[in-house]
Formats: sequence, structure tokens, C-alpha cells
Amino acid sequence: MAAKLTWHPQAREDLLLIYELIGLDNPDAAERLVTTIENKVELLIRYPRMGTRHPEIRAGTRILLEGPYLILYQTDPDTDKGPIVEVAIVRVVDGRRDLTRSF
Repeated sequence: MAAKLTWHPQAREDLLLIYELIGLDNPDAAERLVTTIENKVELLIRYPRMGTRHPEIRAGTRILLEGPYLILYQTDPDTDKGPIVEVAIVRVVDGRRDLTRSF
């Protein structure tokens, strides 16, 4: 059974800010990056545990990488076995920043 995918408002805002920042110099690159990130997130519907756990950043958080960007997400339930009901995208951030101070 496929998991339900949701985006927290902050994650959508993060993605919009990334788009706007890159789009100032290269709108086509911004569009490609956002599409790539959204496509990668869609994989979580079928493979919700594909990201690695990072409790040092935020409890229950898993991370997918896309270039320098980190897609932080949580699963419900937060288990390593059994079906996942929901995958929630929590943030999309630049991995070059100090994440332990941000969350």
C-alpha cells in the first residue's frame, strides 16, 4: 500500500524560496531543480524508508539528498518495519548550513 504524501507549509515555503533565489539568475535551472526535488519526493510514496535517519537534527527525521539540498521528512508511524501510512515533508534546506542550529 502506498503512503499518503503531505507537505508542511514550511517545506513548501522553503521550496518556493529556493526557486526564487535560483530563478533570479537562471529561471530554467530553478524550474528544473524544483521539478527534480518534487520527483524525488514522489518516490517516498512507494519507498518511504529510502532516506537515512538523522535524530541529531530532529527526532524522527529522515533525509533525502538532491544536490546540496536536503529533503527532511517524517513517517507515520516512525518505524523500520511494517506499512507506512503517511510521509510528511518537513523542510527542504541547503545542506551547507548548520542544521543542528536550525531545528
